[in-house]
This record gives sequence, structure tokens and C-alpha cells, in this order.
Amino acid sequence: MDPVAAVERLSPATSHSAMPAAIVVGGGLAGLAAAAALGSAGFRVDLYESRGFLGGRATSYPVPLESERDLPETIDNCQHILLRCCVNLLDFYKRLGVLDRIQFHRQFFFVEPGGRTSTLTAGRLPKPFHFTESFWHLTFLNLADKLAVGRALLAIQRERKTRDDLDRISMLDWLREKKQTPRAIARFWNQVLVSAINEDLDRMAASHGFQVFWLGFLARSNTYEMGIPSIPLGDLYGAERWTGIGNVQLHLRAAVDRVAVENGSVRGVKIGDETRAADYYVLAVPFERVPALAPELQLDFSEFSHSPITGIHLWFDRAITQLPHATLLDRTIQW
Repeated sequence: MDPVAAVERLSPATSHSAMPAAIVVGGGLAGLAAAAALGSAGFRVDLYESRGFLGGRATSYPVPLESERDLPETIDNCQHILLRCCVNLLDFYKRLGVLDRIQFHRQFFFVEPGGRTSTLTAGRLPKPFHFTESFWHLTFLNLADKLAVGRALLAIQRERKTRDDLDRISMLDWLREKKQTPRAIARFWNQVLVSAINEDLDRMAASHGFQVFWLGFLARSNTYEMGIPSIPLGDLYGAERWTGIGNVQLHLRAAVDRVAVENGSVRGVKIGDETRAADYYVLAVPFERVPALAPELQLDFSEFSHSPITGIHLWFDRAITQLPHATLLDRTIQW
């Protein structure tokens, strides 16, 4: 759903009503996207972030400069990329005026141990067969692997709307049901899905794996294209980017201590000795913080857990590859 279309349903019914107010708690990507959508839909938005920067886990930080080394002034805490199918994130970047700072790549490079490289890219055939030519030239899968993958991709198209158990079985169970070879699972399915969902195949629902391949690889011929920011993440949504998005105020180092709840309804948020109220509230914080902020809501997050991702930054004294990016096969890291 269009995020602005969703929030427009909350707007007052008459044009004579005062501008509705919204408070967003949390300045990570979820909170920022909510603030941008609300501001674009005519809301007066106040966003409160406890830290001194925006972006949450998707941000940048300064590097201590050493005179004898040529290091960048800032680096991203981890590489955050997107595909063209990530329409809500693209909408967010468009509203901030930074869509032109995302560089899209049409080729995926798979590097085997020893350095042999295969390229997956869309060809001239219409979707969903646009990868056929480059797929059959992949060197890291044999003929049996490729035939198995092809059958499974066709099954995703057939079953995505007809099966009602995809939320109850793991993607690994589904792949085994479709008789995928061990090499196809390890080098193709695992490589793509762990990178996209940040979870192992036996811990992700088949429905989520279906979503990645349907939206990113099958529904259209260009939605697989990978976008990489050309500037630090922190610069993508810095305070200066918000001047054209309605009435949005960003409050940094402003920690919300408590959400005031009365009779099941939110009445405001407490920041120090103040209580600030609005017509609508968005709580965009890590799930484990919600019970402490709003215990009256009695929300149970005991089944939730984090799935951390590790980003490793290396500096070399010479070029090690001409590739702009790559996925590494048979390794603990994916990209």
C-alpha cells in the first residue's frame, strides 16, 4: 500500500479542520518513513529520537583520522542496499529528494572459491523468463541444479496464491519438498534469501521466501536491480533533507520516557517533566522497549527475537577487484 494513501485515511473529513498532529517516537528508518508519509499527507509531525543522529541501525559514524592513512571521514555501520521492488523505501528517498543518490546495478556477480565469477542479469526475454540466458551460463551450478531451481521458480508462481500453509512451513522445508539439490540450496537459494531476509532458511517462513523471489525476480524484469547509496547513509536523511516535506519537526537527543495511556487510549508522551500530546501516535522503537514505554498496553513480545547482521570494513593499500560488488559462495559472509 502507498504509505501516504494509508495515512490520508486518518485525516479529518473536512478541509476546515485544523491540521492534524502526529507524534513519532523513534528516528530509525521506520520512524523516518512514517514521519515523511504523515508530513506529505498534511499532518503536523513531531519526531523524537533519543540519540543525536537519525537512521537507527542504518546510519553512518565518523572514522578516527590518522595522518598516515587515507581513510574516509565517515563510514556506514553496515552496507544497506535495496532492490527496485522496495517501493516504499524508494518512495521515502524520493520524498527526501535523494533518489538520484542511489546507483542501480543490473548485474549480480557470484564469486566461487578460487575466483571464478558468474554473472546473473536480465536478458531480452519477457518476465518471468528474463534471467533464462544468463542463468543457464552460471558456472557454480550444474545442469541438475539448474533444472531443479527452474522447477521451483515455476512452482512459486503457481503456489504463491493457492497454498494456505506457507506461513506454517519453513522455506527449507518447501525447498526439500521441491527436491532441490544440496548445491542449489547452498549456492542459490541460501545465498539470495539469507542476504535479503537476514535469517537462515530453516527459520524463515516459506511465504517470506516466496515474497523475495516473486517481487524481486519474477513479477517484473527490472525489480531485481540492486540500488547502492553513493553517499553515506546518514547524509541520505539528514535534517537538511526535510525542508520540502510539510511540517515535520525532528527532535534529537529527546528521549521519550513513557507513553501516557488512559482507558486504553494514548494521551501523550512524557519527555522529562513535559507531556506532549497529538491526535495520532506512532511508536517506531525496538520491540523490547515497548513494554517499558507503554506497560498499560500489555503487549507481549516474548516470541520476538533479533537477527543481527555483521558488517566488516576493510581497507587495502591497492585495488583487489574491478567488480563493483559481489556475492561470495561457500563462505560465512554473503556479500
